[in-house]
Amino acid sequence: MPKKTNAFDLLVPPEMQGARLDRVVVDLPEVGSRRRAQQAIETGKVSIEGRPCGPKDVGRKVQAGTRVSIEWGKPGTGRAKHQARKGLDEAKIEVLHEDEWLVAVNKPTGLLTDTASRYQSMNSDSMRVRLQRYLRAQGDAVYVVHRIDRDTSGVVLAARTELASNDLRRQFRNHLPERTYLAVVHGIPSPAEGEWSDWMAWEPAKRIQRPTAPELEGSVLASTKMRTIAQFGTYASLIELRLFTGRRNQIRLQAQLRGHPLMGEKLYLPEDWRGPSHPPIQRQALHAVSLEVTHPAHRKPVRFEAPLPADLLELLELLERRHGRRVLHPIPQLG
Repeated sequence: MPKKTNAFDLLVPPEMQGARLDRVVVDLPEVGSRRRAQQAIETGKVSIEGRPCGPKDVGRKVQAGTRVSIEWGKPGTGRAKHQARKGLDEAKIEVLHEDEWLVAVNKPTGLLTDTASRYQSMNSDSMRVRLQRYLRAQGDAVYVVHRIDRDTSGVVLAARTELASNDLRRQFRNHLPERTYLAVVHGIPSPAEGEWSDWMAWEPAKRIQRPTAPELEGSVLASTKMRTIAQFGTYASLIELRLFTGRRNQIRLQAQLRGHPLMGEKLYLPEDWRGPSHPPIQRQALHAVSLEVTHPAHRKPVRFEAPLPADLLELLELLERRHGRRVLHPIPQLG
Protein backbone atom coordinates (compact mmCIF):
# COMPACT_ATOMS: atom_id res chain seq x y z
CA MET A 1 0.00 0.00 0.00
CA PRO A 2 1.44 3.42 -0.95
CA LYS A 3 2.62 5.55 1.91
CA LYS A 4 0.13 8.28 2.81
CA THR A 5 1.55 11.77 2.43
CA ASN A 6 0.76 14.93 4.38
CA ALA A 7 -0.02 17.69 1.88
CA PHE A 8 -0.96 21.29 2.67
CA ASP A 9 -1.83 24.29 0.47
CA LEU A 10 -1.58 28.03 1.03
CA LEU A 11 -2.75 30.93 -1.14
CA VAL A 12 -0.24 33.76 -0.73
CA PRO A 13 -2.12 36.61 1.01
CA PRO A 14 -2.03 40.21 -0.30
CA GLU A 15 0.21 41.37 2.54
CA MET A 16 2.93 38.90 1.37
CA GLN A 17 2.99 40.12 -2.25
CA GLY A 18 6.59 39.79 -3.54
CA ALA A 19 7.84 37.90 -0.47
CA ARG A 20 10.58 35.26 -0.73
CA LEU A 21 9.31 31.70 -1.12
CA ASP A 22 11.06 30.47 2.04
CA ARG A 23 9.34 33.22 4.03
CA VAL A 24 5.94 32.13 2.69
CA VAL A 25 6.60 28.45 3.39
CA VAL A 26 7.33 29.21 7.05
CA ASP A 27 3.56 29.73 7.52
CA LEU A 28 2.66 26.27 6.23
CA PRO A 29 1.81 23.55 8.81
CA GLU A 30 4.74 21.67 10.38
CA VAL A 31 7.34 24.19 9.11
CA GLY A 32 7.76 26.98 11.64
CA SER A 33 11.32 28.12 10.79
CA ARG A 34 13.19 29.53 7.79
CA ARG A 35 15.77 26.74 7.98
CA ARG A 36 13.09 24.03 7.83
CA ALA A 37 11.37 25.94 5.01
CA GLN A 38 14.61 26.08 3.00
CA GLN A 39 15.23 22.36 3.49
CA ALA A 40 11.70 21.54 2.31
CA ILE A 41 12.15 23.69 -0.82
CA GLU A 42 15.61 22.30 -1.64
CA THR A 43 14.44 18.68 -1.39
CA GLY A 44 11.44 19.16 -3.70
CA LYS A 45 8.67 18.94 -1.12
CA VAL A 46 7.35 22.42 -2.03
CA SER A 47 5.43 23.24 -5.22
CA ILE A 48 4.22 26.50 -6.76
CA GLU A 49 0.98 26.03 -8.68
CA GLY A 50 1.77 22.33 -8.89
CA ARG A 51 5.36 22.77 -10.19
CA PRO A 52 7.99 21.21 -7.88
CA CYS A 53 10.61 23.62 -6.57
CA GLY A 54 14.32 23.14 -6.01
CA PRO A 55 17.37 24.87 -4.47
CA LYS A 56 17.24 27.77 -6.95
CA ASP A 57 13.71 28.66 -5.82
CA VAL A 58 14.48 29.36 -2.15
CA GLY A 59 14.73 33.13 -2.70
CA ARG A 60 12.14 33.31 -5.46
CA LYS A 61 9.62 36.16 -5.13
CA VAL A 62 5.99 34.99 -5.17
CA GLN A 63 2.85 36.88 -6.09
CA ALA A 64 -0.32 37.29 -4.01
CA GLY A 65 -2.92 34.64 -4.84
CA THR A 66 -0.28 32.06 -5.87
CA ARG A 67 -0.90 28.52 -4.57
CA VAL A 68 2.06 27.18 -2.61
CA SER A 69 1.94 23.53 -1.51
CA ILE A 70 4.04 21.32 0.73
CA GLU A 71 3.99 17.52 0.76
CA TRP A 72 6.05 16.09 3.58
CA GLY A 73 5.90 12.44 2.53
CA LYS A 74 6.35 13.06 -1.19
CA PRO A 75 8.15 10.07 -2.77
CA GLY A 76 11.69 10.71 -3.97
CA THR A 77 12.29 13.82 -1.86
CA GLY A 78 14.28 12.22 0.93
CA ARG A 79 17.79 13.06 2.03
CA ALA A 80 19.48 10.52 -0.28
CA LYS A 81 17.89 12.04 -3.38
CA HIS A 82 18.69 15.54 -2.17
CA GLN A 83 22.37 14.66 -1.70
CA ALA A 84 22.48 12.99 -5.12
CA ARG A 85 20.88 16.07 -6.71
CA LYS A 86 23.57 18.19 -5.08
CA GLY A 87 26.09 15.99 -6.91
CA LEU A 88 24.53 17.02 -10.22
CA ASP A 89 24.56 20.69 -9.23
CA GLU A 90 28.21 20.50 -8.15
CA ALA A 91 29.13 19.07 -11.56
CA LYS A 92 27.01 21.79 -13.25
CA ILE A 93 24.76 19.17 -14.83
CA GLU A 94 21.36 20.72 -15.54
CA VAL A 95 18.36 18.39 -15.72
CA LEU A 96 16.32 19.47 -18.76
CA HIS A 97 13.61 16.80 -18.54
CA GLU A 98 12.87 13.87 -16.29
CA ASP A 99 10.16 11.23 -16.32
CA GLU A 100 9.94 7.57 -15.30
CA TRP A 101 11.53 6.34 -18.56
CA LEU A 102 14.29 8.82 -19.37
CA VAL A 103 16.25 11.86 -18.26
CA ALA A 104 17.73 14.57 -20.50
CA VAL A 105 20.54 16.77 -19.20
CA ASN A 106 22.67 19.69 -20.31
CA LYS A 107 26.23 18.36 -19.97
CA PRO A 108 28.89 20.97 -19.20
CA THR A 109 32.20 21.14 -21.01
CA GLY A 110 35.10 19.27 -19.41
CA LEU A 111 33.01 16.34 -18.16
CA LEU A 112 33.05 12.89 -19.76
CA THR A 113 29.68 11.53 -20.82
CA ASP A 114 30.87 8.08 -19.73
CA THR A 115 34.20 6.39 -19.06
CA ALA A 116 35.65 4.44 -21.98
CA SER A 117 38.44 2.55 -20.22
CA ARG A 118 39.31 1.00 -16.87
CA TYR A 119 41.77 3.83 -16.21
CA GLN A 120 39.11 6.46 -16.85
CA SER A 121 36.59 4.66 -14.66
CA MET A 122 39.07 4.71 -11.76
CA ASN A 123 40.38 8.23 -12.22
CA SER A 124 37.76 10.34 -13.98
CA ASP A 125 34.42 11.83 -13.09
CA SER A 126 31.60 11.40 -15.60
CA MET A 127 28.02 12.37 -16.28
CA ARG A 128 26.98 8.71 -16.00
CA VAL A 129 28.47 8.39 -12.50
CA ARG A 130 26.66 11.51 -11.29
CA LEU A 131 23.37 10.42 -12.85
CA GLN A 132 23.76 6.93 -11.45
CA ARG A 133 23.93 8.28 -7.89
CA TYR A 134 20.94 10.53 -8.53
CA LEU A 135 18.73 7.82 -10.05
CA ARG A 136 19.77 5.09 -7.60
CA ALA A 137 18.41 7.31 -4.84
CA GLN A 138 15.05 6.96 -6.61
CA GLY A 139 15.38 3.21 -7.12
CA ASP A 140 16.30 3.42 -10.81
CA ALA A 141 19.29 2.52 -12.97
CA VAL A 142 20.96 4.66 -15.63
CA TYR A 143 21.62 3.65 -19.23
CA VAL A 144 23.60 6.11 -21.35
CA VAL A 145 22.24 5.75 -24.89
CA HIS A 146 24.60 8.12 -26.75
CA ARG A 147 27.64 10.30 -26.09
CA ILE A 148 29.14 13.68 -26.85
CA ASP A 149 32.82 14.62 -26.43
CA ARG A 150 34.26 15.65 -23.08
CA ASP A 151 34.73 19.27 -24.21
CA THR A 152 31.46 19.48 -26.12
CA SER A 153 28.54 20.85 -24.12
CA GLY A 154 24.82 20.30 -24.53
CA VAL A 155 21.99 17.78 -24.58
CA VAL A 156 22.65 14.18 -23.55
CA LEU A 157 19.92 11.58 -23.06
CA ALA A 158 19.90 8.62 -20.67
CA ALA A 159 17.31 5.91 -20.07
CA ARG A 160 16.05 4.80 -16.66
CA THR A 161 14.89 1.31 -17.67
CA GLU A 162 16.36 -1.44 -19.83
CA LEU A 163 13.33 -1.39 -22.14
CA ALA A 164 13.64 2.35 -22.70
CA SER A 165 17.38 1.95 -23.26
CA ASN A 166 16.91 -0.74 -25.91
CA ASP A 167 14.34 1.39 -27.74
CA LEU A 168 16.44 4.56 -27.70
CA ARG A 169 19.62 2.72 -28.72
CA ARG A 170 17.72 1.27 -31.69
CA GLN A 171 16.70 4.78 -32.69
CA PHE A 172 20.31 5.99 -32.55
CA ARG A 173 21.59 2.95 -34.48
CA ASN A 174 19.10 3.72 -37.23
CA HIS A 175 19.97 7.45 -37.21
CA LEU A 176 16.39 8.42 -36.35
CA PRO A 177 16.92 11.11 -33.67
CA GLU A 178 17.20 14.70 -34.88
CA ARG A 179 20.48 16.00 -33.47
CA THR A 180 21.34 19.67 -33.90
CA TYR A 181 24.62 21.35 -32.96
CA LEU A 182 25.92 24.91 -33.05
CA ALA A 183 29.60 25.50 -33.74
CA VAL A 184 31.91 28.46 -34.27
CA VAL A 185 34.42 27.85 -37.06
CA HIS A 186 37.32 29.80 -38.46
CA GLY A 187 36.62 31.61 -41.72
CA ILE A 188 33.52 31.67 -43.92
CA PRO A 189 32.31 28.30 -45.27
CA SER A 190 31.41 28.38 -48.96
CA PRO A 191 28.75 27.55 -49.91
CA ALA A 192 26.95 28.97 -46.86
CA GLU A 193 24.84 25.83 -46.57
CA GLY A 194 24.75 22.31 -47.91
CA GLU A 195 25.52 18.69 -47.05
CA TRP A 196 28.87 17.47 -45.79
CA SER A 197 29.55 13.81 -46.65
CA ASP A 198 32.86 12.09 -45.90
CA TRP A 199 34.19 8.56 -45.50
CA MET A 200 36.11 8.11 -42.27
CA ALA A 201 37.49 5.43 -39.95
CA TRP A 202 38.22 5.42 -36.23
CA GLU A 203 41.84 4.80 -35.24
CA PRO A 204 41.61 3.19 -31.76
CA ALA A 205 45.31 3.43 -30.91
CA LYS A 206 45.35 7.21 -31.26
CA ARG A 207 41.65 7.69 -30.50
CA ILE A 208 41.13 9.86 -33.55
CA GLN A 209 38.88 9.85 -36.59
CA ARG A 210 40.68 9.70 -39.95
CA PRO A 211 39.46 10.42 -43.48
CA THR A 212 39.66 7.27 -45.59
CA ALA A 213 38.65 5.69 -48.88
CA PRO A 214 35.21 4.05 -48.97
CA GLU A 215 36.55 0.64 -50.01
CA LEU A 216 38.89 0.29 -47.02
CA GLU A 217 37.95 -1.91 -44.06
CA GLY A 218 36.31 -0.02 -41.23
CA SER A 219 35.34 3.00 -43.29
CA VAL A 220 31.93 4.55 -42.65
CA LEU A 221 30.08 7.39 -44.30
CA ALA A 222 29.38 10.49 -42.19
CA SER A 223 26.75 12.96 -43.36
CA THR A 224 25.83 16.35 -41.92
CA LYS A 225 23.53 19.13 -43.08
CA MET A 226 25.22 22.49 -42.51
CA ARG A 227 23.98 26.05 -42.74
CA THR A 228 25.63 29.31 -41.74
CA ILE A 229 23.76 31.23 -39.05
CA ALA A 230 26.01 34.29 -38.71
CA GLN A 231 29.29 35.62 -40.07
CA PHE A 232 31.81 37.72 -38.15
CA GLY A 233 33.64 39.60 -40.87
CA THR A 234 35.75 37.05 -42.71
CA TYR A 235 37.27 35.80 -39.45
CA ALA A 236 34.67 33.33 -38.14
CA SER A 237 31.17 31.91 -38.61
CA LEU A 238 28.48 30.45 -36.40
CA ILE A 239 27.09 27.38 -38.12
CA GLU A 240 24.22 24.99 -37.44
CA LEU A 241 24.76 21.27 -38.04
CA ARG A 242 22.10 18.56 -38.24
CA LEU A 243 23.52 15.05 -38.10
CA PHE A 244 22.27 12.40 -40.52
CA THR A 245 24.78 10.02 -38.94
CA GLY A 246 26.42 10.11 -35.53
CA ARG A 247 30.08 9.14 -35.94
CA ARG A 248 32.54 9.90 -33.16
CA ASN A 249 34.19 13.34 -33.66
CA GLN A 250 32.28 13.61 -36.95
CA ILE A 251 31.69 17.37 -36.94
CA ARG A 252 35.21 18.18 -35.80
CA LEU A 253 36.82 16.19 -38.64
CA GLN A 254 34.40 17.39 -41.30
CA ALA A 255 35.02 21.04 -40.39
CA GLN A 256 38.78 20.45 -40.60
CA LEU A 257 38.51 18.77 -44.01
CA ARG A 258 36.86 21.91 -45.40
CA GLY A 259 39.53 24.21 -44.06
CA HIS A 260 37.28 25.67 -41.36
CA PRO A 261 38.25 23.97 -38.09
CA LEU A 262 36.28 24.70 -34.97
CA MET A 263 37.50 27.63 -32.93
CA GLY A 264 39.43 26.32 -29.93
CA GLU A 265 40.09 22.98 -31.68
CA LYS A 266 43.36 21.31 -30.65
CA LEU A 267 43.17 17.91 -32.38
CA TYR A 268 41.47 18.26 -35.76
CA LEU A 269 43.52 20.92 -37.53
CA PRO A 270 44.84 21.11 -41.13
CA GLU A 271 48.57 20.27 -41.43
CA ASP A 272 49.40 23.80 -42.61
CA TRP A 273 47.16 25.47 -40.04
CA ARG A 274 48.23 28.97 -38.99
CA GLY A 275 45.53 29.81 -36.51
CA PRO A 276 45.76 32.26 -33.59
CA SER A 277 48.35 31.37 -30.94
CA HIS A 278 45.90 32.37 -28.20
CA PRO A 279 42.38 31.29 -29.27
CA PRO A 280 39.54 33.20 -27.57
CA ILE A 281 38.00 29.95 -26.25
CA GLN A 282 39.83 27.11 -24.53
CA ARG A 283 37.82 24.18 -25.95
CA GLN A 284 36.31 23.29 -29.29
CA ALA A 285 33.38 25.68 -29.83
CA LEU A 286 30.72 22.99 -30.23
CA HIS A 287 27.38 22.70 -28.44
CA ALA A 288 24.64 20.07 -28.77
CA VAL A 289 21.76 22.52 -28.81
CA SER A 290 18.81 20.15 -29.32
CA LEU A 291 17.81 16.51 -29.57
CA GLU A 292 14.48 15.05 -30.71
CA VAL A 293 13.56 11.38 -30.29
CA THR A 294 10.44 9.25 -30.23
CA HIS A 295 9.48 8.71 -26.60
CA PRO A 296 9.93 5.01 -25.73
CA ALA A 297 6.60 4.86 -23.85
CA HIS A 298 3.97 7.05 -25.54
CA ARG A 299 5.67 6.97 -28.99
CA LYS A 300 5.31 10.72 -29.58
CA PRO A 301 8.19 13.03 -30.56
CA VAL A 302 9.90 14.74 -27.62
CA ARG A 303 12.44 17.53 -28.05
CA PHE A 304 15.05 18.72 -25.56
CA GLU A 305 16.99 21.98 -25.89
CA ALA A 306 20.06 23.28 -24.05
CA PRO A 307 20.84 27.02 -24.02
CA LEU A 308 24.24 28.21 -25.17
CA PRO A 309 26.76 28.12 -22.30
CA ALA A 310 28.49 31.24 -21.00
CA ASP A 311 31.83 30.63 -22.77
CA LEU A 312 30.17 30.41 -26.19
CA LEU A 313 28.03 33.48 -25.56
CA GLU A 314 31.16 35.39 -24.52
CA LEU A 315 32.96 34.17 -27.65
CA LEU A 316 30.15 35.38 -29.91
CA GLU A 317 30.06 38.77 -28.18
CA LEU A 318 33.84 39.11 -28.57
CA LEU A 319 33.72 38.22 -32.26
CA GLU A 320 30.94 40.74 -32.87
CA ARG A 321 32.85 43.53 -31.12
CA ARG A 322 36.01 42.84 -33.11
CA HIS A 323 34.62 41.90 -36.52
CA GLY A 324 30.95 42.91 -36.67
CA ARG A 325 28.14 40.46 -37.29
CA ARG A 326 26.05 39.55 -40.31
CA VAL A 327 23.05 37.36 -39.43
CA LEU A 328 21.83 34.96 -42.10
CA HIS A 329 19.39 32.90 -40.02
CA PRO A 330 18.43 34.46 -36.66
CA ILE A 331 17.98 32.11 -33.74
CA PRO A 332 16.50 32.98 -30.32
CA GLN A 333 19.75 32.38 -28.45
CA LEU A 334 21.56 34.97 -30.57
CA GLY A 335 18.81 37.61 -30.68
